[in-house]
Amino acid sequence: MRIRPESPAFTVLLGALAALPPLSIDMGLPALDLIRASLDATAEQAALTLSVFLAGFGAAQLLVGPLSDRFGRRPVMLGGLGLYALGGIGCALAPSIGALLGFRLLAGMGAAGSTTLAMAVVRDVFEGHAARVKMSTVSMVITIAPIIAPTIGGLMLLLGGWRFIYSLLAVTGVVLLATVTFGLGETRPAVRGAQLDIIGRYAAVLRQPRTVGYAVVNALGSGSLFAFIATSPLVLMGRMGASVGLFGVLFALTSGGILLGSSFNSFLARRHVPAGRPLALGLMLAPVASLGATAFLLAGIERLETFVPFIVVTGFCRGLTNPAAMHAVLEPVPAHAGVASALMGCGQMLTAALSGAVVAALFPALGALSITLAMSGFTLAALVAWRVVEAWSGPA
Repeated sequence: MRIRPESPAFTVLLGALAALPPLSIDMGLPALDLIRASLDATAEQAALTLSVFLAGFGAAQLLVGPLSDRFGRRPVMLGGLGLYALGGIGCALAPSIGALLGFRLLAGMGAAGSTTLAMAVVRDVFEGHAARVKMSTVSMVITIAPIIAPTIGGLMLLLGGWRFIYSLLAVTGVVLLATVTFGLGETRPAVRGAQLDIIGRYAAVLRQPRTVGYAVVNALGSGSLFAFIATSPLVLMGRMGASVGLFGVLFALTSGGILLGSSFNSFLARRHVPAGRPLALGLMLAPVASLGATAFLLAGIERLETFVPFIVVTGFCRGLTNPAAMHAVLEPVPAHAGVASALMGCGQMLTAALSGAVVAALFPALGALSITLAMSGFTLAALVAWRVVEAWSGPA
């Protein structure tokens, strides 16, 4: 029985598909030390279970997008989920750290067919403000995933160890595979005589100034928040004295800011407020928040109560701008929504990696200030990029 696009179940399915990568990353965080001990690995090798997943996820997106534009969303999504489930089973049974890393790479490649194509499906099925509403709702589900993932991972450790985490991820892949098989019809618009032509498809998307411009805006916004995420334990616990329990609460507050921003965006979209208004508000407020946090640190005040609220506001701005920016990226290229979604995803990963590298390089000398300076740089760059793309291609 096919799930109707206007039903809540359709939104839940898309949200679950889009949330698969953050679940796969964050559920394993509590298990890194146990993996190291169990498989006689080093701490660096255990940490690679995150890196190789991200590498597979990032690289595969570039292929998943054009394949789905040529052959359809459904077959590519099914292939990806099958690969993901196979990788999860392999991780759960892995006899060595080398095998675990190999299967994590496989799972990452498979997961690329979930987030990328979930956004493409939204573009296939919905237009205008309806697409904005759906993207805002899907963004809310994605935001919840990293909040609950470490807790689920910790529960799995209590029930049976780190292999239970990967067993649960494998089961999740199988369930999503079955749901897509029986519940999701093909959404890609019919195109006669379509060719794969990967280079041609990317060239067609890159010729759209609005798509490219808002992909840059979205990527820069991702980099701004990742500057905090990458080093949050070092700052909140290592320098500001938060306990492990309090750290979890504070991290959840940050994610709650994103959730609140996405909810507010959805509220505005349902009332037909033009997308440019929440986008402008979020892009202008974000640098104010990051510069505010910077001002306190420059004044020598390094406290949780003068740092975390600004991060929460930055998260709110991210939740406010992300759905509108994604909609602006996908709207002009209905025939290449898969490629555009892949391009957007890769841009986010590249800026996140750049942001993490910048903060890592500056942190030994500047401490928490390295985070707020990086956030200020990325948020200001996003604001400038938005102004340029508005003048170049018209408002969102």
